[in-house]
Amino acid sequence: MRNLYFCSLIALLMVFVSSCTNGDTKTTTNATAEKVAPVQAAASGPQIPSVPQELMLKLYDECTYLDYIFHDLPFSMSQDETSSIRANLNYISTTPLGSIPSGCKPIGRQFFHIGGDIVAEANVYFSKECKFYVFVDGETPLYANVMSQEGENFFMTMIKQAFQASGQQAPQ
Repeated sequence: MRNLYFCSLIALLMVFVSSCTNGDTKTTTNATAEKVAPVQAAASGPQIPSVPQELMLKLYDECTYLDYIFHDLPFSMSQDETSSIRANLNYISTTPLGSIPSGCKPIGRQFFHIGGDIVAEANVYFSKECKFYVFVDGETPLYANVMSQEGENFFMTMIKQAFQASGQQAPQ
């Protein structure tokens, strides 16, 4: 009986220590995410909240079509495959932008469709100092998040390939 009590106490202690360690890991992960956030530390203007998780989940589960319309690039792009749409959603980091840095201009707008309806629009910023998404209603910013590294790689590759196909030099 005494051994059973001792073993139960050891098992309970191990569960307690394990849960404490998991809590510390979450804190470290959050601290790391906060270190990434000051990408646009020199930003000015009103603070824009992060894209709500509910919206991202809705787009992940229900989005049927993406359109990209670029302002000065010699192409546009559409995607209707679920895997491509979901990959594109992963280009939007969970790290909030805060505010739009002065001097940053969007390269285009991304339209998110469910069925035949546009349910969300985001300005896409992709230049040397500006790599983020700003969800808008018309021209009013609603949400803003930093672009993930995968998103940066995607846009860099896509822009280079489009310019190579047209025989032009891609902008730096």
